[in-house]
Formats: sequence, structure tokens, C-alpha cells
Amino acid sequence: MDQVPDTAQHFIECDTGLCRNFSVFYCNTCHQRICDECKQRHLEQNSGHEIVFYQERKRKLPSEKCRIHPTQDISVYCKVCQDPLCSTCFAQHYRNHDISDLETIYNDMLQQCQKQITDIWKTDIPEAKNNIESIGKKRENAKREIATFRFSMKNRADELKEVVDNILADNNKKLDEIENSILTEMMEQKKETEDYIKYLEKMIADYESKMSSIKHTELMKFQLDISLATLKMPSKSEAKLPILTLGTLNKQEIAKQFCEIELDLSERFKLSSVTKVSEKTIQTELLSHLSHLPPNKFWSSDLMNIIQYDMEENIFHKIYITFLNFQGNHTVTTEGELLYTDNNRQIVYRVTSDMSINKFIETESWEPGAIFSSPINGHILVVMERNLVYKITRYSREGRKLQDIRRDDKGQNIYQSIDYITENINGDICTSDSNANKVVVVTASGEYRFSYSGHQSHHGFRPYGICTDVHTFSVHLLDINGQFLSILLTPQQCPPRPRALCVDDQHNLWVGGRSSTVSVYKYLQKTEK
Repeated sequence: MDQVPDTAQHFIECDTGLCRNFSVFYCNTCHQRICDECKQRHLEQNSGHEIVFYQERKRKLPSEKCRIHPTQDISVYCKVCQDPLCSTCFAQHYRNHDISDLETIYNDMLQQCQKQITDIWKTDIPEAKNNIESIGKKRENAKREIATFRFSMKNRADELKEVVDNILADNNKKLDEIENSILTEMMEQKKETEDYIKYLEKMIADYESKMSSIKHTELMKFQLDISLATLKMPSKSEAKLPILTLGTLNKQEIAKQFCEIELDLSERFKLSSVTKVSEKTIQTELLSHLSHLPPNKFWSSDLMNIIQYDMEENIFHKIYITFLNFQGNHTVTTEGELLYTDNNRQIVYRVTSDMSINKFIETESWEPGAIFSSPINGHILVVMERNLVYKITRYSREGRKLQDIRRDDKGQNIYQSIDYITENINGDICTSDSNANKVVVVTASGEYRFSYSGHQSHHGFRPYGICTDVHTFSVHLLDINGQFLSILLTPQQCPPRPRALCVDDQHNLWVGGRSSTVSVYKYLQKTEK
């Protein structure tokens, strides 16, 4: 049942004398309910009283005693000091100040609150209910759309299966023809060899029958016939079997033939001209990394500190350190907690909302470096280094080890170095490898996807912050498949030697470098679907 607003009324009785008629009016002066019959009499007896309709009445000011003068009620409001006062306080200390009747202030505030409540009942709640109805319709529509997708995928799977079956049938037909040809040739060789054996056996039988009575003048001729007969051995040839070459199964290529599923963000945002929307001044000129803390704070780091600021550049917290290098060594979780790595102690620390610092993950013989907390599933990606060998270790949000990513499908090390790490909307893991002069992207399962070595218009590409080239001092924008889209920020637009990048919850790009300035840019424009 819907809640009924408190403006609904029961039967209101007149409050004057013994009259119990329905009250239509109200006296704001003496706070009495008055019926239509008693109204005129009340005004005659109380000249100057304010009579209004009951619905427009003022509420009686609740009784509250002054703390300084306990026998006095608080009854006036000082406009200068913005304090409620009793009459004695006003007479003693605030005589020259402008005051108002506290009951009037009280009723004005009540009226504002009542208006807000009425607006909520008339506008906000109906709108919210309409939203619920709309969500229900959209939910059903989403279920239908996804069911259509499933049906389309099943049809495409059947089509692909039919193609595979046809290819298999054609190849089996070719093998049948090759098999028949080989077997026929072998049968012919067998027949020739059997005939040769029969010939030799007959020759031997003739020899044995003639040996007892052959003359010595005939023996030489008979031996010559035997020698010639041995030269008729049938040739022995090897069957030429076909060569079977199995094609490489490429999951990405098969997916393109089958279907691909991804969130369509192109209808929500589009690239627009880059506009600087703000600048933040921080207490360092060697900025190495930035992490946004929604909705209105951010963390920055240099070689000595990790500092939390608000949007007005006020410092809230500072963590003193001596072990960070110029890498992405901190990240913010979806719960708003800070994680940072200590490569000297082989520890990942967690900083809770109350600023308590706790050991979170011990990395044993590997030194942790760059770190990223996934907003997709809460997993934590930590860059590890040991004896110049690099890998990425995935942990659950509770700190349980899930996966190591180190080698490609040929058993070779994927990374020469890793300075910064992040994750795209597909769940692909993106890293900057400054030693190899490229950005390396692998899938969530660790399969190599692509590398980006800079645009042809730039030379000396050496990435640090993802997609940042610190030699040409610009920011490169790629799509999810590694295709170059644009130079997002030119050298003239960037802070000096840009290195630190992050994106806030409003899709603004934050860029910092070798200066005390962090620049914030807008480069996406929201579009209606």
C-alpha cells in the first residue's frame, strides 16, 4: 500500500469554548482552531489576531529554554549572529542587532520542508515509480534482445558446422581417390611380382629336370638363360602418401567468423576536441603516478611521498616512503582503498579509509612494481621483477594468487620491462615496456594480443604512463585493438615530460609530469543512445 502523506486530516474540532463544530480557520496569534461560527466572535474579543484557513496555519513554536537564562523561552532570532535567543539575552547583549520573530523563522522553514515533501510526493516519487516501470520494460526488452543474440549465435554456429562438415566431406572424397589410386598401384606391383616368382619357379623346375641328362655342350646355353632371367625383377616403388597439414586454430579469427560480443560504447561517447578543464597544483615537481579516488579526491606520488588531495588541492593524508621509483606503484580499489607496493620489502600494502596501513600481499622472492585494481572484477594485477625477468601476477580482491603471466605460446618471455599497468574495458591487460619501446597488450588469460610501437609521425617512442611518449612529450590514443586513433595531446598541450596518467569517473584525462602541475582534459562527448 502506498504511504499517505501527512497532509491528510481527520475531523478537526473547534477549540473555542464548548463548540465542537468542524474547524475551517485557525488563529495564528493564539494558536486556536476556530469554526466559521466562532470566527467573528473571536475577532471581536481579540482585536488584531491573525485568522487564516486551517491549511495555511502557522505551527506553534516548540518550547525550548535558554541555556544562559533557564527560566526564559527562546523566542527571537538574531539575523546578524544567526542565533536563536531569549528576550533577556537580546536585551543584555544584542540590543543593536536586527532580529526576527523565531516563530516566523520556524514556520518559514517548516513551509520550505513541507514544500519539498509535497514536491517529492508529486514529482520525485511518481518519477521514481515511472523509472521502475521503465526499468521493467527495459529489462524485458534486454532479455528479448539477448535471446535474439543467442538465437543468432546458434544459427551462425550451425552455419559454421555445416561449412566444416562440407570441408570434411570434400577432404574425405579426395582421400578416397588418393587411397584407391595407391591401392590399385600396389595390387599391380603385387601381380607383377607374383608372375616373376612363377617364372623363376618354372625355370628352376626345368633346370632340375634337365640336369640329369643335359649334355655339357648345352649347359653353357642353359646357364646363360638363367642369368638373363634374373634381370627381369619387377621394380619396387614406394607409395606416395598425401601430406596432411593442419591449419592453425586462431581463436580471434574464428570469433570474427562466428560473432563478437562487446559493450557498445560508441553510442554513448564520441571523440571531441581536447579541452583543458582544470589544473591542479601539487607539492612535487617529480610526479610519477596518479590514482583517482571518486568522487572528489586523488592520490599522487613521487620518490618520497604518496599524498591524497581534494579537488581544491588541500592535502588530506600523506604517506612517507623512500622506495618508489618512476612507476605506477599505487592504485585505488572499487572500495576506495589505496594499494601500494614496496619492492624493498616484497610487500603490497593496503591503506583503509581510516588511513590504517596493513600488509596485504607478500610477494616472496619477487619484487613488486606497478599495480592496478580492476573495476571489472576487483582482481589485483601486480608487476613482478626478479633478476631482470618480468611477469604479471593476478590476485583476487582478498589477496589470493590466481594467475601468472610471463611467457607467450612459444615459451618466450613477453616483457623486457614493465613500468605501468592498466586494463581496458575488454579485460585486456595493457602495459608500457620502456626497454622494448612499446605498449604490450595481452588478454585476461595471458594470450598475446598486440603491441604498439608508436605512430609513424613520431620517432624515439618510449612509453611510460600508458600511451604516453616521454620523448616526443605527447599522449597517443588507441582503440581496443591497438589501432592508432590520434595524437590526443600535442607537445604544446602536455605538461613537461608527461608520465602520470589516469582517468576519473567523469571520463576526464589527468596528465602530470616533471612539474608541480596536473592538467585535466576533456576529450569525450556524451551522446544519447
